[in-house]
Amino acid sequence: MNPQSKQTAECPSCRIPVALPLPASCPRCGRPLDMPRLVWCRADGKEVVQPLGQRCTLGRHPANVLQLEDREVSKEHAVIEHTQGQFRIKDLQSSNGTFVNGRRISEFLLRDGDEIRLGATRLGFRVGGGPVPAVRTSGFTVMGGGGVLSNVLASERADESADFKPEAAIRDGEALRRDYEKLRAALEFQRQVGVETELSAVLDKTLAAAFDMLKADNGAILLKGAEGGLHIEAVRRRTDGQNQDEVVVSATLLDRVMKSREGVLTADAIMDERFVSSRSIIAQGIRSAMAVPLITKGEVRGVIFLDTRERTGAFTDKDLRVLSAIGSQAASAIESAELHRRLAAEERERDNLARFLPPVLVDQVAKGELHLQDAGELRPVTVLFSDIRGFTSMSENNPPQQVVSMLKQYFELMADAVFYQRGIVDKFIGDAVMALWGAPEPLPDAPARACLAALEMQDRMRDFNAERVQSSLPPIGVGIGINTGLAVVGLMGSSRRPEYTAIGDTVNVASRLCGLAAAGEILISAETAHGAGGRIAAKPLPAAQVKGRTQRVSVFKLIPPDLYAAESTFVRE
Repeated sequence: MNPQSKQTAECPSCRIPVALPLPASCPRCGRPLDMPRLVWCRADGKEVVQPLGQRCTLGRHPANVLQLEDREVSKEHAVIEHTQGQFRIKDLQSSNGTFVNGRRISEFLLRDGDEIRLGATRLGFRVGGGPVPAVRTSGFTVMGGGGVLSNVLASERADESADFKPEAAIRDGEALRRDYEKLRAALEFQRQVGVETELSAVLDKTLAAAFDMLKADNGAILLKGAEGGLHIEAVRRRTDGQNQDEVVVSATLLDRVMKSREGVLTADAIMDERFVSSRSIIAQGIRSAMAVPLITKGEVRGVIFLDTRERTGAFTDKDLRVLSAIGSQAASAIESAELHRRLAAEERERDNLARFLPPVLVDQVAKGELHLQDAGELRPVTVLFSDIRGFTSMSENNPPQQVVSMLKQYFELMADAVFYQRGIVDKFIGDAVMALWGAPEPLPDAPARACLAALEMQDRMRDFNAERVQSSLPPIGVGIGINTGLAVVGLMGSSRRPEYTAIGDTVNVASRLCGLAAAGEILISAETAHGAGGRIAAKPLPAAQVKGRTQRVSVFKLIPPDLYAAESTFVRE
């Protein structure tokens, strides 16, 4: 999350930043904001707010009220329903389950501050516009800072390198024992975690390894969020009873570990003055607690916390060294898992971009060298539409599987021709293709490129039809229309499903020209014909009346190069 997003959230309707705490409604669009809602971070780090109505479905499918682009989320994963003033979340028999505050649920009555986890996506349930309440995750609460940490028994500098001294450099048995503990912890960690790549599994298995090696009653891993604060990401308890007492983690302890970059061992955690008023802590009588930093590339990424209730089994400085060694291994595993997640997200983004951008532009967008405008801008563009003639009757008279197979081959041929001329496939509309030149990449020769792509399309269709005839299938006729002019281009649509597209009269005229074109014909506007210059030949046709235009449109028929000699009249500058 960028620095600004620490104080703002994003309106889900008009997408402007809104200062926290949220007002009752968005200052621009007026949509209610100060109401029960879900809050989460998008992939770009922006905090997003989803106000909750009577029913909110969550899942990977676009039909959901809240679409989550997370491969671990089912198509229809969960639903939040509002009944009698309360919000209840229900799992819809999802593959990976629905979790609230770290516990898997089938149905749960939500409270302000509850954390919902679907796959790798975490969402907060919020009521009202006040400050976010203390984090509650499976019985763990982080109490705010300001206290003084008492009874620190030992500290351990984080061993970021985990190097072992050469045998000749060992001068005493204590150093040998310390290195042995490091090695034991590393081997145990690798046995438990292995080559796990999912972050949630790495965190869970890290705590499992710590519990196997240390006599802990409760454990948690907290990771630093984009805004800099710590968030509880995984918890583990020795016993899994339903009526367990709450475990309070001292923010003072966490703050010290983060700033000093040292592991800390404390005794009698109730002596922390932040815990004095906490009856649950006093009743539990926590006798010993440890916390160690997770450090990668010189940066503290989080903290591992363990506690024990047994005075006779209180942690020792040796235990602290073991936990520090586990922390060193865990930090590297967490970094690898996060890298794996980022690479997977980038791959999904590249796959999405590849649907409508040629490979050279996909690379530029992925590298940040070319930007897709988040808001529409007026640009000179050339728009192409192609459409199959007689597609409705074809669909009625042929099996659906055969029609779908034909469309797939047809779209592949059309898209390749567009990409070859540096155009983008704006969208597939039924049996039609909409392509665009001049955005997001400015192209001075956009009209010529669009015309050359159209000629290539018809050439490919002739070869395609020859194969169909050999297979005793009827040929397919395609009409194409092209227009050049100004259009508004950018990312449009809903915040959950934006599409890069163009809108405006230029687009509408291109579509109308496509509708006028006969099978095998390419009709272009006067703007396109003159914009293409000497690279194409076009024959003027009678001006046409198109829907949405009061004046007739000048129309030209694009002439293939091999027919130049047969045409007596054409535009060729």
